[in-house]
Amino acid sequence: MSAPDIELDEPKTQEEWAEYYRLRYERLRKPLGQPPGTERDDPAEPSSIHIIAKVEGRVVGAGCWVVGMRSGSGPGARQMFVRFRQMAVDPAFEGRGIGSAITRHVEERSRAIGAAEIVGNVRTEKVGYMRRHGWIEQGEGVTLFGTVESISMVKRLR
Repeated sequence: MSAPDIELDEPKTQEEWAEYYRLRYERLRKPLGQPPGTERDDPAEPSSIHIIAKVEGRVVGAGCWVVGMRSGSGPGARQMFVRFRQMAVDPAFEGRGIGSAITRHVEERSRAIGAAEIVGNVRTEKVGYMRRHGWIEQGEGVTLFGTVESISMVKRLR
């Protein structure tokens, strides 16, 4: 199957926002028995940058990231980082480069703003995928809803 023509952008219309959150819910929360709305209950949600992947006008991928600052090396030094989270791909489009396009886009944007690294808690079944994109494991991540294990991973950008 050939790679589709993927359009990446931030959601703009009410329909795009609805499809964005529907996809995140259907792929990331509904399988865990969580109610609608839990796909947007992270405290970072209002300050996150959101992205959709569209193929032939249809939203088939979603993800978001938030920029943060933390102590760097040396007294008073600060370092910018990006936290990548909640990536979801429509099952009909898995394995067709949608997730890779979103991941590359977040990496490019992160480099462009001067972030030193991208961090994220990656579900254990997706660790191999992130390794293929150059991410490395840092330790245990969070346990989501008491059942979903994750690994803390990082992609160094400089």
